[in-house]
Amino acid sequence: MADKEKISLDSGFFRPEEKPFVDRISDLLLKSQTMYTPQLTDFLNLREQLILNNLINKYDDLFVHYFGGYEGAERVRGIIAPDYFVPKDSDYKVSMYEIRYPEKFANLHHGQILGSLTGSGVDRDHFGDIITDGERWQFFVFDQMDDFIEEQVTKMGPYKIHLIQKNFADLLLPKDDSVDEDIRVQSLRIDTVIATVYDLSRQVAKSLVEHGKVQLNWTGTRNASDFITMGDTLSVRGYGRIRINDIMGKSRNDKYILFVNVINK
Repeated sequence: MADKEKISLDSGFFRPEEKPFVDRISDLLLKSQTMYTPQLTDFLNLREQLILNNLINKYDDLFVHYFGGYEGAERVRGIIAPDYFVPKDSDYKVSMYEIRYPEKFANLHHGQILGSLTGSGVDRDHFGDIITDGERWQFFVFDQMDDFIEEQVTKMGPYKIHLIQKNFADLLLPKDDSVDEDIRVQSLRIDTVIATVYDLSRQVAKSLVEHGKVQLNWTGTRNASDFITMGDTLSVRGYGRIRINDIMGKSRNDKYILFVNVINK
């Protein structure tokens, strides 16, 4: 990866656009250490969790605990705390909602729910995973937003819906349609990874990026030559999602070996 694509910190390498997040987390770490009190983060994606894990390694007396509403959640809130602190689920201030909708006539999907939440004014950092068992849907959100969510989110896609707050004991069993794969790529460019995973030509993959159909860590990107790194998630409209779990080195023919999790649309 070219030096211009990253910034160097004591704890690792991060993109320039990640610096505001690095600064916010660094402030929380310093506050927890100097005040000796727990500090709660927003919902963090996998890349942000990796950054936090790297940064906290500089603090021998601090730990980070994660919770996103259920075991194995992808988007989680973190509690940065001294070693004396043992968090309870309630400390993470997360609420769980189930979506009631006309199941006989409607077919909700993830994009409709995500769009309705962000379209109602809920910041993406303020809600977590959206999960389904194939029929029912649930999502997780800051508990201080309960009144706002219940009043403002009354429609998803073309369907009228009703939100019911649930206890974590009522968690549905999430349906996982993703698959883990080892892939080999000539470079770590976004378009190269997309082309390899979805068996597309490099030109088609590049066009998807340049036409705004790709998100890197839930933020739009039009630069096909950007590099991926560990913990990144690529969302490709019309194709699915690619999560970079690990970069395992190079093969004998000098290709990068990536361990990825893929969801096909």
